[in-house]
Amino acid sequence: MRLVLCVVAVLFGCPLGEMFVLHPSPEASAVKANRCRGELEIRKILLESLNLQQEPRVSVSKMHNLREQWKASMRSSPTSAPAGNSTFPEDSRNSSCCKHSCQVFIKDLGWERWVVYPESITFVQCRSCSSESADAPAQCCKPTAHDIVPFLYVDDWSGWVLSSVSLIRQCGCDPGEQTQDPEVMTPS
Repeated sequence: MRLVLCVVAVLFGCPLGEMFVLHPSPEASAVKANRCRGELEIRKILLESLNLQQEPRVSVSKMHNLREQWKASMRSSPTSAPAGNSTFPEDSRNSSCCKHSCQVFIKDLGWERWVVYPESITFVQCRSCSSESADAPAQCCKPTAHDIVPFLYVDDWSGWVLSSVSLIRQCGCDPGEQTQDPEVMTPS
């Protein structure tokens, strides 16, 4: 009887709303803040860059082992500067163009069943720096440098495909151009 009274006293003495709520750790919140929103748009852009109409419908057993082997081979190969990068000189007078980047994990896109490599990418969008129109591209803001990222995936016929995707690395304004590039978020 005393046990029941103690349990009742504890339950009524503590606010129920706080007793059973789990709060995320600060580390988990920091990781989530860096992740991209708008994954549907990112998915569409990446599929287009890989020349795919839709995601391959495959289920590869031992995908974890394939990923580990691929990562090991990428680490052991010599690194070289990516070819084909174009860069415009930085214009320190123009602060209207900002680079907004976020980490996109293949798992967050739901592609871990068919994409072997990479496990994540840095997705960059070129946007206006002003706070009132942060979603609107600046008049001259456009990609000024790209990185070529290899994608290794399994296609509909369980074949391995190695394809390259050009992802935006830097944003800026071309000194000789005053008009907006219509596709500032699409990899070229």
